[in-house]
Amino acid sequence: MLSSWRLDNEDCCKWHGVGCNNVTGYVKELDLNTIKDLEQTTRLSGGISPALAQLKHLKYLNLRGNAFDSIPDQFIGSVKELRLALLDFKKGVEDPSNMLSSWRLDNEDCCKWHGVGCNNVTGIPDQFIGSVKELRYLDLSGNYFEGRIPQQLGNLSHLHHLDLSKNLFSIQELQFLSQLTSLEYLDLSRSDLSKTGESLQYINRLHSLSELHLSDCQLSSFPLMTNFTTTLSVLDLSRNNFGGFFFKAILNFTTLQSLDLSATEIQGPIPKAVEQMTSLKTLRLGLNDLTGPIPDVLANLTSLECLDLEHNHHEGPIPLSFSAFCKLKELYLSRNNISGEIAEFVNGISLCRPNSLLETLELGHTKLTGNIPYSIGNLKSLRRLYLPETSMNGAIPKSLGQLSELELLDVSLNAWDGELTEDHFANLANLRLLFIGFDEKPPKPLFFNLSSNWVCPFTELSHLDLTNCQLGPLFPSWLRNLNQLRFFVLENVGISYKIPNWFTKIYPSLRALDVSNNQISGKVPLELRNGLKSTKIAVLNLRGNLFSGTIPLNINNETMPNLQFLTLSNNLIEGSIPSSICNLKQLRTVSLSSNNLSGELPQECWKDLQSLEVVDLSNNHLSGKVPISIWSAPQLSILSLSKNGFSGNLPPNLKTLAPLRVIDLGENSFSGNLPMWMGKRLPHLEILRLRSNSFSGFIHEHHCLLHSLRILDLAHNGLSGTIPHCFVNFSGMATVHPTDPFFISSMAINSHEFVDQVNVWITKGIELEYNGTLAFLKCIDLSHNVFSGEIPTEITGLSGYNGILAFPL
Repeated sequence: MLSSWRLDNEDCCKWHGVGCNNVTGYVKELDLNTIKDLEQTTRLSGGISPALAQLKHLKYLNLRGNAFDSIPDQFIGSVKELRLALLDFKKGVEDPSNMLSSWRLDNEDCCKWHGVGCNNVTGIPDQFIGSVKELRYLDLSGNYFEGRIPQQLGNLSHLHHLDLSKNLFSIQELQFLSQLTSLEYLDLSRSDLSKTGESLQYINRLHSLSELHLSDCQLSSFPLMTNFTTTLSVLDLSRNNFGGFFFKAILNFTTLQSLDLSATEIQGPIPKAVEQMTSLKTLRLGLNDLTGPIPDVLANLTSLECLDLEHNHHEGPIPLSFSAFCKLKELYLSRNNISGEIAEFVNGISLCRPNSLLETLELGHTKLTGNIPYSIGNLKSLRRLYLPETSMNGAIPKSLGQLSELELLDVSLNAWDGELTEDHFANLANLRLLFIGFDEKPPKPLFFNLSSNWVCPFTELSHLDLTNCQLGPLFPSWLRNLNQLRFFVLENVGISYKIPNWFTKIYPSLRALDVSNNQISGKVPLELRNGLKSTKIAVLNLRGNLFSGTIPLNINNETMPNLQFLTLSNNLIEGSIPSSICNLKQLRTVSLSSNNLSGELPQECWKDLQSLEVVDLSNNHLSGKVPISIWSAPQLSILSLSKNGFSGNLPPNLKTLAPLRVIDLGENSFSGNLPMWMGKRLPHLEILRLRSNSFSGFIHEHHCLLHSLRILDLAHNGLSGTIPHCFVNFSGMATVHPTDPFFISSMAINSHEFVDQVNVWITKGIELEYNGTLAFLKCIDLSHNVFSGEIPTEITGLSGYNGILAFPL
């Protein structure tokens, strides 16, 4: 990036980021912003040299989005030899992309260096830092600055714009602000202001301030700002912890155009007095504890362009008065308890002339009912329609196909019926994200009635989820036009044919592929053996089909270097598990259960999988000993090897042990004693299932140290001795209401879950299957062993126990 910053590049005005005055040649501007360039993936880093203090005439300094270590106090300084100062600065930073290549001694006109701007009269940068007295604009946002802010910033008395946001500052004193009387824009977001105390009052002295951004500053209170009621236009106090009814304190800001109090823990109803803030264009109150109906008086804010009330506790219908919001561009009401139908609101706002300006309509995760009105097609500016998980039903109107600007369409997890035709998608050329899935297959699934030669218009689609719709039995040919897909989910869509040859060749950007729970047949596609066309794929879920053949040997780190979730369970795959799987360095879940796999497991490679969390190889024909290395995978949480032919003893001693929560070794041929480490070194173990093996010996008191245990199944072994009284220590069984549902395997990529759940528990000869309800199951089964003595009465101390208790008769 700084490759031009060289002594032999004499004209420093031509160096990258340097701007100079056209008359005097002085540097007026230094712009090394790495965020504005979308293709710029590297950052400048290292220290900022005090020599930059010599740039006295600089008026513009933008170092946004870099990774500098600190701001030296002397940086707020003076300028003697500008070119040498810039070169000295260059020495202190790392520039892997040669952004500053024009900054060289042989490039004499430093005003032409990259990022440097010079005043047309004086030739010195118009906006720099500190004792660079003429500085007007300073942006140091998005770096990794930490510690204190230099108080010498107060010397910049001409500063109009100061952005220090998105750093790691911990600020105890804001006195330097009292000298910045010309400041119009101040952004300290993501700085720790929790210890500033009374010095927050210095903000009150900035009489020219029109924009104030203090988002995520760990504030619990804020001084009453009496000096800004007629000047401030933008106020962002989001992501702080004000609580109570703080909102009322700023109702007198009649000139405010943008107010953001989202995620500030304010509560109660929205006060009626909000109607006097008539200049508001943006009002964000989401992620709070606001209650009551959405007030009609909000409709009096006739200039409103954005209203965000999502993730609160509002109830009742959408006010009818909202139909008059003809300037409204964004409406966010998701994750509330609002009810009623949307027809009257959509019908009304569609009558705005010349057209409705509404671009975003988010009403998902609510109690809304009814259907989508046909008038939705009149919202010609609509870009985002977000309606998942409501109580809406009926047919999806064909008029959706007229929304030519639509980029996101999410109507998933509702009760739609009928069919989708070519008319529904006719003009959706700008569509990027399409979600129409169901959480379970309805009796009459939504049917895609599209001709085999239909060419879909949304060729730039990146996300597609049609779970539990009806597309089959053939693979829809229109999918071959979607070569920009990144997330592709066709779970349980009724496909019962082979994967066509074109399918795995056209998705160079694919991150997630889920075609689970269909009836797709044939061998695992040859293209998978070459790692698909995309080396970016992170999720590969083919479970619940009729795939046959062997696991491709070339599923490895070279062909799939980003693969995190590999799920091939519930198929007809045979052969052995190739050791190449252990080369998948990013792998987090491998699920190969319920196939016809045989042979022994790869040996000393599992410990190299530093990210591995889930191994499910249950219900196959695998044999031999379980590699010791599998117990040492540093992140392993779930190990399920049940219903195979594994044998041998469990290792008696382990130097390292994975943080396991589930161990399921049932229905194998393991033998020997229960190792002591199971009790001593597995504090988070919730499920221990060793039934139907040949274990012998005693249950030791050390095994009672499994305080988190909820399911203990040791049935059908050769265990002997007495049952320990310390079973009462299983406090996990005494928990009445567990906090989080527990899944055997859960895969989440970009807010979409790909879940593989296969759990079988056998209780007193009865086979029971639990999918998704394990958090509420408590079970102890010690039946069919050779225990002696009495059943401990302490078992009754497990007050939350609501499961199945089985002891020898």
